[in-house]
Amino acid sequence: MRIAFALHGSRGDVQPAAAVAAELVRRGHSVRLAVAADLVEPFARTAIPTTELCPSTADLLASPLIRNDLKSLNPRTRFRALREVSAYGVDQSERVMAELADDADVLVTGLLAQDRAATVAESRGIAFVPLHYCPVRVSGSVSPTYRTVPRAASRMVWTLADRIMWLSTRGADRRLRARLGLPPDRRPFSRRLRENGIPEVQVYDPALFSDLPHEWGPQRPFVGFLCPDKEIRAAINDGLDRTDAAIGFACSGPPPVYVGFGSMRAPRDRMEFVVTTLLDHGLRVIAHTDLDLLVADSRLFRVSGTVDHEALLRHCRAAVHHGGAGTTGSVLRAGIPSTVGWFSADQPIWAAALRRCGAGTGNRLSRMTAADLSALTDPGVQAAARRISERLLPLNHAVDAACEIITNAAASMA
Repeated sequence: MRIAFALHGSRGDVQPAAAVAAELVRRGHSVRLAVAADLVEPFARTAIPTTELCPSTADLLASPLIRNDLKSLNPRTRFRALREVSAYGVDQSERVMAELADDADVLVTGLLAQDRAATVAESRGIAFVPLHYCPVRVSGSVSPTYRTVPRAASRMVWTLADRIMWLSTRGADRRLRARLGLPPDRRPFSRRLRENGIPEVQVYDPALFSDLPHEWGPQRPFVGFLCPDKEIRAAINDGLDRTDAAIGFACSGPPPVYVGFGSMRAPRDRMEFVVTTLLDHGLRVIAHTDLDLLVADSRLFRVSGTVDHEALLRHCRAAVHHGGAGTTGSVLRAGIPSTVGWFSADQPIWAAALRRCGAGTGNRLSRMTAADLSALTDPGVQAAARRISERLLPLNHAVDAACEIITNAAASMA
């Protein structure tokens, strides 16, 4: 089969899908990958044919649009920012997705821009499969915030968010459908997928959201966290990999606490606060950052570049991170507690999931306190982290299940 992946976003949005793409290649399928400009080179090293889908995600994340406008207290400013983020690189993205779809049996996306990808796939008469890295549909059992709220309130907030997202994109959807020769479809996107029978693959572990599989049913199947194997991760990291150096420090004394915030740009003062607080508790620390920290201590190891979480975290005692789905999965598999210092989006949801299973806690990074970090040394939290790691679905199960859903969707359109 011919399978195309159109993956917008940062490395955390691309790497889970790359695990599936690589396995599909091993099974003899023809696979192509399209990613943001700043990710083409690293993912091309996996030997999966890779092309540019849209402008650099790193540039977008560093822009005032993300750093300021999307966090504004003014609803009008946030709504405008949301529309601008949705339109980022849209012309190039739609053109590339159409080119991919012209020579594919199925088009696969992550969470970002899936509405446009679904419309492109529909115009070409091919299957469409979205991969969801976190809960994004209306739910009463999952709060959209860190705080636990009543089920009715949760459903109301999710419904409102779904409506706002549709309002921000429906004009672009109408114009795209017209350009592609499709009739208008006034249904909100989530309803469209549900009524068209399109599977929305939940690529995270149901152990963290035990009520969701029953609440959503089989059209939103849970396969577990996705992560590429060691060889694929090594290819992506090539040239910037500092994993061995970090492991060397970790193994030179008592297990350290890993501190890193992925593609999020943590302010220097916040990074230094976390590091110094941990050092004051007598802990060793690996700080994964490009910042030159004004902290001098032999128990601190600063590492820049790329590190392999799967390899490193098993040598750590705990982690402080941003709460991205991929990092959260790696921390859970390592069986260590964590404190999430979130920025936005789905990150508070992952912090809440860790809190519910007793394996961690969280707070907005700008408001994080020493009390938030104290959970990392709590024996009860450490024991809970070990227990949840034993309940997770194996990585090979997740990859196999996702591959089967994708190929079955393609076969159903033949």
